[in-house]
Amino acid sequence: MNVTNEEQAATPMLTKGDLVMASYALAEVFNSFLEAYSEEEFGEGTKEEMEESMNMIRTAFIKFDGLLQSINKEEEEQEVTNESED
Repeated sequence: MNVTNEEQAATPMLTKGDLVMASYALAEVFNSFLEAYSEEEFGEGTKEEMEESMNMIRTAFIKFDGLLQSINKEEEEQEVTNESED
């Protein structure tokens, strides 16, 4: 997967900013689910369905966060490599 640091509006490619925004949105959705769950407001679903949804949201967040950490680590390693070549 190619990720760029270009401005979001300037490229059709996925940007680190896009990943940050997706992670933030997932965290906010999870927090709203958690609030509803703690108030036992499960909407049209069951408690188990809400728990499953919350687990799926949390897992997706962990994946996005891990991807961002991996990208940042690769960029740091590339910078060190570039500096040592100079």
